[in-house]
Amino acid sequence: MKLKHLFYIKAIIFLTLIGCGGTETPKTANSGIKLRLSADSSAVELFNIPLNITEELRADSLGSEQWKDFFAVYEEIADKEMRDFQPAIDGSYNVTDSLVEFIPAGGFTKGKAYFSRCYTKDLLEEPEDIISKRDLSPTGGFLEFTFKIK
Repeated sequence: MKLKHLFYIKAIIFLTLIGCGGTETPKTANSGIKLRLSADSSAVELFNIPLNITEELRADSLGSEQWKDFFAVYEEIADKEMRDFQPAIDGSYNVTDSLVEFIPAGGFTKGKAYFSRCYTKDLLEEPEDIISKRDLSPTGGFLEFTFKIK
């Protein structure tokens, strides 16, 4: 009789420990942050950015190349294998509340297709995680938006 109770006690402890184990939802490159074309089709907008990140972007004086490493717009080309090797379009970046806006220097051309990318993977990591792995992956996850100007 005592062995039978011991079995139930072990089973209850085991099930309790299994039930207490939480699962963490993995953060993905597009968790909340999205890309869209502005209402007048003159700019690409990166929106739903956490407030602490937009405050940092506003406080930093990023150069053109640094902005392109974070958020860039490219002309779409027919050769899909070469699209990763073309230069980003030059333009200006404006940061507001939870929005970063890219305005191309020469404007978008009607009838042309474009795509934009935001390299967000490292934005969603905790600073402790970045420090512990001692690496900022340049080939990490990115968010992509393809559009055509009509």
